[in-house]
Amino acid sequence: MSDESADESTLAAPGDSKPCPACGEAIKAAARKCRFCGEDVHAYEVARSLETERDVFVGKPAIVTSVGEWALVVLTVGIAWLVYWVRAQSVTFHVTTQRILVERGLFSKTRDSVELFRIDHFDLHKPLGMRLVGHCRLHLRSSDTSFPSVSLYGIPDLEKLADTLRECSLRERKRRAVTTFVNA
Repeated sequence: MSDESADESTLAAPGDSKPCPACGEAIKAAARKCRFCGEDVHAYEVARSLETERDVFVGKPAIVTSVGEWALVVLTVGIAWLVYWVRAQSVTFHVTTQRILVERGLFSKTRDSVELFRIDHFDLHKPLGMRLVGHCRLHLRSSDTSFPSVSLYGIPDLEKLADTLRECSLRERKRRAVTTFVNA
């Protein structure tokens, strides 16, 4: 009977344990390392979270993205705004931590996708007309022959998004063990 009471006292309460994310064995909730597989629990969870694809931006570009376009809207008494609205409605950007999807078209749709590890260059263009209304254009060049360049525009905080994409691109290259070759 003393063995049973000793076993019961050493058992953890149901809330005090959790499964190891690497091997699945029950470990203490506060454990830093799994006693069964020796895996660092926190590092393993961080690495797994980096592998999952998360949305960074999903949406359509702004309707009017520069001062020149606003001037054309005023000069045409709003007809140009309608044309710009149709243009904006026909494009959807879906930017994640692993790829960029661009869907084009109103009735018939085409969807292009480029993996972030394939992006080679990030060019941020800030013409005066776009800067005056708070926009810029991000031109991405990739090594993917089927989708060699992507242009993102009309997205709020595009400069911050460009930095995030660059970090995600480097992380994806490291995760996939991809190296790039520079033509000398």
